[in-house]
Amino acid sequence: MCLICNQFINTNRNAFCSKCKENFIPIIKSNRINKLLVSDGLDAAHSGWYFTQGLDDLIHSLKYNDRAKLGLELGRHLGQLISPETFGHVDLLTAVPLHRVKLRDRGYNQAEWIGKGAAEIWHIPFKKQIIMRNRFTVSQTTLNKEERKTNMDNAFSVKRNVENMSIVIFDDVLTTGSTMSACALSLKKAGAAQVSALTVSTPMDTH
Repeated sequence: MCLICNQFINTNRNAFCSKCKENFIPIIKSNRINKLLVSDGLDAAHSGWYFTQGLDDLIHSLKYNDRAKLGLELGRHLGQLISPETFGHVDLLTAVPLHRVKLRDRGYNQAEWIGKGAAEIWHIPFKKQIIMRNRFTVSQTTLNKEERKTNMDNAFSVKRNVENMSIVIFDDVLTTGSTMSACALSLKKAGAAQVSALTVSTPMDTH
């Protein structure tokens, strides 16, 4: 059964039908880094589709309805839409980490499942827990640019060797870039050569 239109799907592998996927609005494969409010540490930022009706339902279901495998499916589609060559040479894929309290409550990190799905298509290693979230951060929605930076200051640290690596970080939605930026800065501090962001979706452009 398709999660969006409730039509029968003749396979257990898919959570949404091809007809609904046709309604997703793909983003022209351009680096969106200049559209971010905060981009420090990032060399590139890409998203697959605009966060519109249908896709927003899927992402909500992925995060709050205990559907981790949906992330895998979205990640595979994302990996088919955007090739790794978009980022030049890529050594490693990882994901924005959840705080341990949120991870315990949800039971999984949806960004990791998206990254694993793309890794299957790209044949590039995905490693979780490269980046660790040091502390709980408040919601970014009501904060301005400087407050977002302060909120994310030293929020992350790197637990593995990333020296001279080119890394792509995955998440579900790219909004202001502040979380991705903080992750990227922690990777650069640990010696990463290049860090890029890739998400399933991003809000529609307002200009």
